[in-house]
Formats: sequence, structure tokens, C-alpha cells
Amino acid sequence: MTELPPFIPPLLDSHGSWDDFLTRLYAVFKNDFKDHTTVHQALPVRYDTRMLPDGDGKEEGFWHVISRDDNKSRQRLPEYRRAERLPWARPLLEANAAKEVRVFDYDHGSKDKGVRRYVWLHAHDYVLVLIGRTNAFRWITAYHVDSEGHRRDLQTRYNQRIQ
Repeated sequence: MTELPPFIPPLLDSHGSWDDFLTRLYAVFKNDFKDHTTVHQALPVRYDTRMLPDGDGKEEGFWHVISRDDNKSRQRLPEYRRAERLPWARPLLEANAAKEVRVFDYDHGSKDKGVRRYVWLHAHDYVLVLIGRTNAFRWITAYHVDSEGHRRDLQTRYNQRIQ
């Protein structure tokens, strides 16, 4: 793996119990997104603030950037590779012209998801997905690109991006 750009902090230490790691994760989320306004290309970035009964008092937007859907159990399961990169999210969103970051819009089609904004730290396989609104962006998810198939799919979207 190539060296991280200077504006990206190190991975969050995932050692210890899940509860300890979750506490550290939520502290990052709270600092970067709850206590401060994160801005992407001059617009604020919002997240899903709903707190569901099984969400442990934490917002849905938080869970979507540290866990993944498990189709079999119909639950969100922790995903350590995604979660340990959470400290990268705010710097990536705010790195407007960094050469290491590919920022592009891709149209998934009106019957599917519509236009999504991708913020991709290409050399480190980390992606943030947003939806543009009139006066803000809504942060949908973030994930670690963990397979060659996912990498090819993302590269295809980049190649077919809205110009």
C-alpha cells in the first residue's frame, strides 16, 4: 500500500473489545460530524440522525459508516476495515483538490438511486458516498473496497462519471 497523504490521519486502533472500539469510533464521529460542521465543496454534509430502538443511542448515519448489512440476519454487522477508516472521512470530504482523491458524480438511473457523489481515496480503497441536495450533501455511507470485483465496479463508475 502506498503512503497515506499528509492530510489523512492514521487508522483508528481497533484493538481491544468491540465496546471499547465502538466508544473510540463514536468519539471520532461525534467530533467530526456532530460537534462540528463538515463541509464538502462549500456545502455542509449531513447524515441520517434517526436513532432506531436497536441503535444503542447512536444515529443511523453512524452505523452506516462502520458496519454492513447482513442479508441473512437482516442486521448490521461490524466491519472493522470500514470502521478503522472513520477518521479519514472528514479530511477526505474537505480535501477539495487533493490529487489523491477522486471526486465524481455517477448516475445510477432514476429508477434506482439517482445521482450519487463518490469521494474515493483510490490508492487506499476507501470511498464515501453522498447525495447532493439543494443546499447540502447527505452522507449515505462509507466503505473499504475489499475485493477486485468492487474495485472494478467503482472504476467503471468513475470511467462513466457525469462530466
